[in-house]
Amino acid sequence: MMSTKVKGTLLLLAMGMAAFFYACSKYKDPPPGVPNDELKKRHYCNDPLAVNYNWGFPGTPDSTICTYPVDSFLGAWVLTDTAFFPDGTVQGSQTRNLVFTSTEDTVKRHLSVSGWCGNTMPFLVTADKYKKAVVDTLLVGSPGQYICNNTDTLSGGLRQGNDTLLIDFTITNAGSTLYHKGVAVRP
Repeated sequence: MMSTKVKGTLLLLAMGMAAFFYACSKYKDPPPGVPNDELKKRHYCNDPLAVNYNWGFPGTPDSTICTYPVDSFLGAWVLTDTAFFPDGTVQGSQTRNLVFTSTEDTVKRHLSVSGWCGNTMPFLVTADKYKKAVVDTLLVGSPGQYICNNTDTLSGGLRQGNDTLLIDFTITNAGSTLYHKGVAVRP
């Protein structure tokens, strides 16, 4: 009769050999997948400039469903603007009608904003995919661009809320600085 030590050793040896031969077996490709007709019905944006690039991938590429950074800003906005002095005191409040228009169609990020100075001298902003926009830096050595005349310089940015546009601008000239904060809504 065999001892339990011998039986255990033989069992371990048999398991080791089985594992060895199993591990050394040749790889076989899995069977081909079954085509999914649902993917043909699902469309995704295939333009890398778009906010929704590759959303819904895989599926059928369709550039007509793309949305771009400028899209959420385009159109008319009514801004309630409050101007503050650097010490925090209020200079005044006013309502402005701003109109955002796209300035080009190659990058789909640049906008022209008119209405701050009436119908003259629009300023330029650059939008990003996070629903933010910053005033473009057009002047060498300055953080902004001229607004309303050749002495006032505008800098700052915009950020979209759910149905609002939050504005945070700084306007400087040789004699003073004003901070403009406001909320814009679509009319």
